Amino acid sequence: MLYTRENIHALEFPQTEDGDYARRYLLPLMLDGAEKYIANIHNTQLMIAQIGETLLPITTSDFHRDNSYTVSPYSHYVSYGGFEEVKHLHNPLAEFFIKLVMHPIAWYFHRAKLDKVAYVNNWLLSTNLYPKIDSAQVDSLCDELPAWFPDRAIVFRSLDDARNPHILEALHKRGYDLVLSRQVWFMNPEETFKTRQFKEDARLIKRNGHVRSEEIRDDELERAVQLYNMLYLQKYSYYNPQFTVDFLRLARDEKILHLRALRKDGKMNAIMGYFIRNGAMTQPLFGYDTSLPQDAALYRHLTAVTLEDGKKLGLTVHASGGVGHFKMNRGAQRVIEYNAVFTKHLPRHRQTPWKLIKKIGEMAIPVFERNNF
Repeated sequence: MLYTRENIHALEFPQTEDGDYARRYLLPLMLDGAEKYIANIHNTQLMIAQIGETLLPITTSDFHRDNSYTVSPYSHYVSYGGFEEVKHLHNPLAEFFIKLVMHPIAWYFHRAKLDKVAYVNNWLLSTNLYPKIDSAQVDSLCDELPAWFPDRAIVFRSLDDARNPHILEALHKRGYDLVLSRQVWFMNPEETFKTRQFKEDARLIKRNGHVRSEEIRDDELERAVQLYNMLYLQKYSYYNPQFTVDFLRLARDEKILHLRALRKDGKMNAIMGYFIRNGAMTQPLFGYDTSLPQDAALYRHLTAVTLEDGKKLGLTVHASGGVGHFKMNRGAQRVIEYNAVFTKHLPRHRQTPWKLIKKIGEMAIPVFERNNF
């Protein structure tokens, strides 16, 4: 069954941990509009698919130049991945030629309606952990999706062989193509705590004078957004989700995220928020005052707080993408994350862009692995 804003009140949310989380998180975004909570979510409709006791959010979007990459394959593969990520190659000549090639590709992808897509299990976050779902449920969902979205590519976000091998296998059997999304990192807190690098982190953290806190006051919500923006938007990309004060308030009041702050002399200088699903945790909210000296070790401290909670709760830490050398030195394992894409119900000219992205992705994977992105 598919629920939209118009019939959402007919949905009886399952009396499970995941069902209650979906109610607290998805219902406000559906009723108020996602843009209230994440500023760069445009031309997007949020829906919920129910398969037995499992709920999966689905988004449909149409092209908007400023959309977050979490709802737009154009922003993901062209604006962010094609034009911004190449700077991490640290090779001006390669960057010049890649951007030169990307301009006609960008024009073609826009004309071919790449953004006419339905994203499955899209919580509008950089990392979308999956609830417990078996192969039969995936198969049942695959029966319905082309009928629900006959004019859109269907994409399951955030899949990898470490956490979702059965989902990948079920989708592959149904004709889905596995398209590179990014390289991500998984950390086992027990093992990370044993590494020499982490022990050095602990000594540096002890000297920096910041104190961990689990309370965020009303007058600190705007500061929390600012800290996230300093890292994820200003340093990396404005195509990352642009959280608002309303999102932080929802995350705090409805416990959408477990919030952790670092303060010194009473001032919040770092913020982190994680959620837990199906034996793993990930932190979509992560930021610190980048104007402070590097020896403040705020990134290391936030990472340590994450790992401490992960160890205490017995969870795998999904450390998302980026900063590969840092994570690898602390025992993280790299994994390729995929978007599983179904286009067989679409005209051939709508299938071609995804076939091209798949081919480019296959060539890019060795580059990702060599550079520890």
